[in-house]
Amino acid sequence: MCGNNMSVPLLADAVTVSGAERETAAVIFLHGLGDTGHSWAEALSSIRLPYVKYICPHAPRIPVTLNMKMVMPSWFDLMGLTPDAPEDEAGIKKAAESRRCLVTVHGSHLPAPAGWHRGAQLLAPAPQGLPTGTLSC
Repeated sequence: MCGNNMSVPLLADAVTVSGAERETAAVIFLHGLGDTGHSWAEALSSIRLPYVKYICPHAPRIPVTLNMKMVMPSWFDLMGLTPDAPEDEAGIKKAAESRRCLVTVHGSHLPAPAGWHRGAQLLAPAPQGLPTGTLSC
């Protein structure tokens, strides 16, 4: 699935802020509910490090149950705020695969990732047998 950029729409639409020097690191910044990668790319470009590539994908626009099924950018459906609320397992898995593809495609020329920000960990379950926070692609 990751071999073709068109197989994951957010790959083709991601906003990228390139580093001023040889890029040796990348930050994949996943925005929050209802937002897009554009505003975050602008914010990150003002604080960017010269060797870091910033990738700001846009979540697909889907109906969000929690917000009266209004269509908005969201990585997966949110059905409630309580710990016992149902979860969109299929949507979460799809978001995790899309994030994994971003790492595979955009990070092909970068060193292997050493760890993840907590927000990315929520979307990146560790492959079986690997400690949390590592990725094998």
